[in-house]
This record gives sequence, C-alpha cells and structure tokens, in this order.
Amino acid sequence: MSNELDAKAARERAKAIAEQRRAERRNRKRKCVVCGVEESDKTPLGAHPDGIGPSCKDELTCQARRAASSR
Repeated sequence: MSNELDAKAARERAKAIAEQRRAERRNRKRKCVVCGVEESDKTPLGAHPDGIGPSCKDELTCQARRAASSR
C-alpha cells in the first residue's frame, strides 16, 4: 500500500514539474538570431529564410541593429 502512495506522489510531483517547465517555456522571450533583439510588439519575429531560428520580420532594420551593435 505504501508503494502505491509513493508512486502516486511521484507522478503528481512529475506533473507539477512538467507544468512548471511548460509555463517557463511559454513566458521565455525569443531573440533574433541575427541581431539579438528580444521579441516584442514593435519587433515581431518570424522564421529565418535559412531556417536557423527566429529573426526580425523587417530585414533592413535588423541589419541596421546588427551593424550598430558591432561598432
């Protein structure tokens, strides 16, 4: 009987940990792979044409930010 209670407690704990990780993943800010700016309403991110990750939708602004940060 004790083993059943331990197993149930372990399952409940695993569910709580999984839900916490899902919530953290949802709340994490994505960053542009080209210029490194975080996603916001002003800078929405989309898929990079080469498939390397999220990048700014406005390519010209993204390149300008990258050039400014490398100075």
